[in-house]
Amino acid sequence: MNRKNIYQYIVLALFAVSCDTLDQEPVNQIEVDGAITTNAGIQLALKGMYDGMQSEDYYGFRYLLYQDTYTDNLAHSGTFTTDQEVSSRRINPSNLQLRTTWRRMYEVIRNANFVLYSIPSVDNITAEEATAIEAEARFLRAFVHFDLLRVFGGVPIITDFIENTASLDLSARASEEEVYNFLISELTFAEANMGDTPDRPFRAGSLAATALLARIHLQAGNFAEAATKASEVIESGNYTLQTSYSDLFSIKGNNEMILELNFTNVDGDQSLLAIASDPSTGGQKFYLRPPFFTEFQASADQGDVRFDASVLDDGTRLRAVKYYRSSTNDDNVPLLRLAEMYLVRSEANARAAGTGALSNLSILDDINVIRARAGLEELTTTDLPTVQSALDEILVQRRFEFAFEGHRYSDLQRYGLVSELFPANEQFRVLWPIPLQEIEVNNNLVQNPGY
Repeated sequence: MNRKNIYQYIVLALFAVSCDTLDQEPVNQIEVDGAITTNAGIQLALKGMYDGMQSEDYYGFRYLLYQDTYTDNLAHSGTFTTDQEVSSRRINPSNLQLRTTWRRMYEVIRNANFVLYSIPSVDNITAEEATAIEAEARFLRAFVHFDLLRVFGGVPIITDFIENTASLDLSARASEEEVYNFLISELTFAEANMGDTPDRPFRAGSLAATALLARIHLQAGNFAEAATKASEVIESGNYTLQTSYSDLFSIKGNNEMILELNFTNVDGDQSLLAIASDPSTGGQKFYLRPPFFTEFQASADQGDVRFDASVLDDGTRLRAVKYYRSSTNDDNVPLLRLAEMYLVRSEANARAAGTGALSNLSILDDINVIRARAGLEELTTTDLPTVQSALDEILVQRRFEFAFEGHRYSDLQRYGLVSELFPANEQFRVLWPIPLQEIEVNNNLVQNPGY
């Protein structure tokens, strides 16, 4: 193969969406050598990492909506067996969509590793600039590894950029504990070295690392750390809740967004999330499960404005309309926003409190911040007399606040409720299967039990 600039290859790879799903090459293999040598080039490569997350197999469509579809919020309505397996919560290891999503996610990790690999070759940047570039790449690498962890369990931790076909990535799976330790290490470095960015919230700054640490610590059961990191974001003063909930999705780059994936419908940069629930357009559809719609409507009857901003009964379909730009396909995706930090802090403090009466009123205060913006009445200790009742309320608020934003599956896992979605003989399905095609080309990968 002729030598080519590695950056040119990555830009092409970032926008490629038609990879043959039957291709049997390991995900971290790449047939190039060389490196980026200019500051302008590496800045474009940094932005390119985010482009990779916009794939319709990742945050542009399926991975994001699968977090609701594999639970009790959404259901698939269409002909694709791959989507139907997710909706029925019976994913087969041979599911080609799952394999494609796995590969897309590892491509983003590869792109981050490419940036890290290239830093020493870049001319005319200071040591401080090089460290900030490293921090941002490590942040994105951690973000994607966590997305893999929360659906597959322990996964391979890939930190090397594979430069040529002679070096194949045949990594084994790390344990969940090892992945969590890796994530915390990566994000601690990013938090300390990333600084702010003029492209906020479309690129990560140090507080995005802090917010992601809060999310990860909560999921890992490190409640004191989760509460501390959430407080750091809240008390920074850099973000404010949007007064109107619907403005979160109509105003791009609003001040509640800590990190937002920016779709512009340029050069294939499309979000298919609106189309996914618009019956007037083509393609596979995802609509609300009726029990969820009924529960959300009951909250609307109490004044919840999030209902009209998020869902719609058009007479024939229970539609998700939080993403609504089906004519332009450029709905942005919130990756981290301030409202989550209030509910992370509230839940972390509640879990740290154990059981019994609700005595830490800050738990209630954080819940009421979210309820107030939603148009709901303030709750008191009469309404939530125990820690468990507060936790139950937090889960309800998370379901309505973050519908279709990719949180439901992780929430049910954390609450120990995801197993209720499966019969007794299929509890193994609380984790997705490792794609069979990946195991076939990497003998070091071990399948999740039960598959």
